[in-house]
Amino acid sequence: MPVHRYVVKSSVLETMEMIKLSQAANPPIFEEIRSFQDGKTLATLAYEKYYFRASNRAALFITIHNFHGEAEVTAVSTGSSDSFLFNLDFGAANHFLRGVKKAISPVLISETRLS
Repeated sequence: MPVHRYVVKSSVLETMEMIKLSQAANPPIFEEIRSFQDGKTLATLAYEKYYFRASNRAALFITIHNFHGEAEVTAVSTGSSDSFLFNLDFGAANHFLRGVKKAISPVLISETRLS
């Protein structure tokens, strides 16, 4: 299960829109924006995708916040397959995560792999 954290030079809402545009063919199954009195913002997106050809499923959970003075994106991806013998995702989770990085690459400052 790959987990990455990105620091970006755009706002929470701009970053959320960039990610949503990159996933336009696959609309989020959940999205939420929360604003706090001190000007902080938290956005949450959740996606799922089914790769028909390989019978793989992938899920992607993304949080975007500006709690520490700059926007941070945390993306968690996981996957599985319908195989009778093995429950592997055959790269589906990493593929899903690469799409997020590609979407935010114009505003990316740094990346940290958390697992």
